[in-house]
Amino acid sequence: MGISRIEQPDKKHFGYYVRITWRGTQYAKFFSDKKHGGKQKALAAAEQYFDELDAEMPLDSQAGQMTIRNTSGIVGVSRTKSTSRGHSYEYWQARWGSGEQRKSAKFSIHKYGEKEAKQLAIEARKNWEKAADIAE
Repeated sequence: MGISRIEQPDKKHFGYYVRITWRGTQYAKFFSDKKHGGKQKALAAAEQYFDELDAEMPLDSQAGQMTIRNTSGIVGVSRTKSTSRGHSYEYWQARWGSGEQRKSAKFSIHKYGEKEAKQLAIEARKNWEKAADIAE
């Protein structure tokens, strides 16, 4: 990923190759010395193209991405089991935010049943997402 110098004298192929992979798609373009009027101008064009692509593609964080461990099918919603004072508790949990703003809501499977506890957790997560979209 980035800018690479290509020099293939036998093919008369000289220039810079820009390559960026973003969200599973690869963007690539070659900037030949000959077409751009020399090595320095080809590099300048490649750097400009790279900077333009880079500005259009914000950094992705792991926050908000579903992992292979996800069993609910919804980012931030999971089935959890914990033990406290010798008793085991099972619940569906919704999590959102990050850092000091991290929050969660738990819905007891014993109290609500499997389906309703999961649905309540999904609704809690979706409500937060809607509120976050409005805040932006």
